[in-house]
Amino acid sequence: MKNNLKINNYLEKAEIAFEENKLLKALDLYNKVYELSNGKDIDAIINLALIYDSLGKSEKAINFYKEALKIDEYEERAYYGLATIYNNKGNYEKAIKLYKKAIYINPNYYKAYFFLANVYDTCNKKKLAIKTYEHLLNLNPMNFLAALNLGCIYEEENENYCAYKMFSKALKMDPNDYLALFNMGVICYKLNMTKKAIHFYKRSIKKNNSYEYSYLNLAIIYKYNHTKKGIEILSDGIENCSKVDFLYYNRGCFYAIIDENDKACEDIITALKLYPQFLKYVLNDNELKKVLKLPHFKEFIKNL
Repeated sequence: MKNNLKINNYLEKAEIAFEENKLLKALDLYNKVYELSNGKDIDAIINLALIYDSLGKSEKAINFYKEALKIDEYEERAYYGLATIYNNKGNYEKAIKLYKKAIYINPNYYKAYFFLANVYDTCNKKKLAIKTYEHLLNLNPMNFLAALNLGCIYEEENENYCAYKMFSKALKMDPNDYLALFNMGVICYKLNMTKKAIHFYKRSIKKNNSYEYSYLNLAIIYKYNHTKKGIEILSDGIENCSKVDFLYYNRGCFYAIIDENDKACEDIITALKLYPQFLKYVLNDNELKKVLKLPHFKEFIKNL
């Protein structure tokens, strides 16, 4: 009786520490529960595994999950926890089996479906990923990330109307998410709805002005018909984003289109300084033929 009171007290304090991300304190308290219960408190064991995994001690986490399964072979949280560890290690086949085991025990295990679909996507098993995300959305229609990820897979597979439907669904759940807005821009442009694409890219930038791909994709719409407008957009991206190498590269190409070759050269050189691997593209880029002939560019390449 006395031990039970202590266990409950430690569990309560451990849960508070865990929620506050005080992992070492939570670890100490769960270890006390583990000792007092003679290693029989399954919640303490699962939480010890979770904490050790969070601290990068995956082998200890694996051992605790296995301990939990010795107590209860139908403990779906242990299968799910093991699956996430093997997933992170890149052992995808083992992760798939474990996620499926968790789902077999608990057919409504949303997280297991979500990450199983992710693994299928990573392994290029697109049909299985689609099927898993669709099943998850049947169980949990308001799962924003599932709708967003499924839309991305549909877009990759050129199932563009399905992608449009999924991104629309995601935006109904969260109309201000910059990635959902960006992806809607991508699919609208693929479906020749250029005005809508511009609208969504601009909204995406408004919601997150440091996402470089929104600037790039929006600028590309203007590349040949309103090149200076595209340059302005790329310049805004360079000013606001941290990853700007390909924005400089593209702005250089835009300058070359309107024969501002000195500015083009300056941007291409900056892009190469930031990311020298661009050189193979620069040397084969038809838009940069005049830039390649400039003496200061030849001099820069010689010293690269």
